[in-house]
Amino acid sequence: MGDADTGPSRAGAGSDGSGTPDGGGTPMAGSDGGSGEGGLTPPDPADASGYGVGITLVGAVLLALGYYGVLAVGETGEIGQALPEPFYILAVAVLFVVELLNSRHLGVVALARAIAFAAVYGGLFVLAAEGGASLWENPDLVLADYVGVTVFAVALVVSALAYVAYLTVVERGG
Repeated sequence: MGDADTGPSRAGAGSDGSGTPDGGGTPMAGSDGGSGEGGLTPPDPADASGYGVGITLVGAVLLALGYYGVLAVGETGEIGQALPEPFYILAVAVLFVVELLNSRHLGVVALARAIAFAAVYGGLFVLAAEGGASLWENPDLVLADYVGVTVFAVALVVSALAYVAYLTVVERGG
């Protein structure tokens, strides 16, 4: 999510004959980029901007720590062990504002994207903070039998699949 993309599929698209009027990777009718049937098309490598790859890696780290956060919250039954709850609300608000101001879209689309971004990454942040605090107190959870490496590997795959799904469905107009 996010639109601070300046990669080849974003900057100057349409003016260079690429067939994308808005630079968003959606081919114009009659260009060679699509069949015109309205089905899902896989993203190209050019769609994976630096911002998208970065947010995918951050998402993977948050997801891995969030796994341990779910375990910690399940054990105690309370959120707010790592940070007081107002800091979580502040983090979600900052994510919302950054995404809203970073969007190249206007109106309802920008608002919906900002809400979704803040909800997903805000939730991951809350769980990651709780998981990080839990791991700080008990690092054996992640170090025993290298289970932390496995958790991060799974989180990285899930995060990459989520980003590709986002590109396929949202960015490509599916």
